[in-house]
Amino acid sequence: MTTEIKTRPDGSIDTAHYMKIGRQMRSDQAMTLLTGGARKEERPRRKPRALFSFL
Repeated sequence: MTTEIKTRPDGSIDTAHYMKIGRQMRSDQAMTLLTGGARKEERPRRKPRALFSFL
């Protein structure tokens, strides 16, 4: 990350920019937690199972 703060033309901090970055980081973290750290193309394929395997 840079140490320079992104500002809007009026001189105020560009909060939309930082909220966008935060949302992307939160999304990446959620995907990491849900997939066990592996991306979809890296996960091993599971064998398909019958819906009612107990019958």
